[in-house]
Amino acid sequence: MSAGTRDPVARAFNGLHTNNPLNQLDDSNCKFLWALLMMYAEVTSPRKTRNAVLDQLERVSKTVSKVVADATKVAARLESEIFLGPFVEPLRPFLVGFEDLPMRLVQFSNRLEMVLDSTGKCGHKRQNLAAQFLIQASEFVRLKTGQHNDEHVADLFQQIGKRSVKLDLSGDAIRKKRKYLKDQNPIALASAVRRARRHCQDSKPSTAS
Repeated sequence: MSAGTRDPVARAFNGLHTNNPLNQLDDSNCKFLWALLMMYAEVTSPRKTRNAVLDQLERVSKTVSKVVADATKVAARLESEIFLGPFVEPLRPFLVGFEDLPMRLVQFSNRLEMVLDSTGKCGHKRQNLAAQFLIQASEFVRLKTGQHNDEHVADLFQQIGKRSVKLDLSGDAIRKKRKYLKDQNPIALASAVRRARRHCQDSKPSTAS
């Protein structure tokens, strides 16, 4: 990473040991990894404005969860009482073009439910969102260096923390976050991995993976 006292990315990487494999990353990849770790720091740091946004996310999630449940129930009632009900024949002229409505409602509910699952259960969204940023960073490093190198990612985070945040992180903590997502929210884990891979495809490889 090029030197530069005013560049926070350069400062962070210049603080790493010379044998840290993250030093192999090019400038563009350094900036991307730094940004992911900063997002993790931002989500996990307690600030009133951020707490308000996350609280709103929780409220929206609860509302959408109710809509999903209601849509599923409506789909079942439409199917049993209208499309397969006792008055289906006299109603048939009015049902033309809507025969797949129950199925589409179910598909709509499933899609919304998948979105909700990716943000985590109510009450756990902050932890889930933070874990996704961290695991995306770890997976990005794996794709670029051949290994997760979680201890080295944690070392970089400590360099960031010296100047901008007061949070602690270790390689073991990153592995625990990965296990947490794998056990509690595999959809979120898959999403984090997919985003890391997509960025790797869009950027010039710095090392052989």
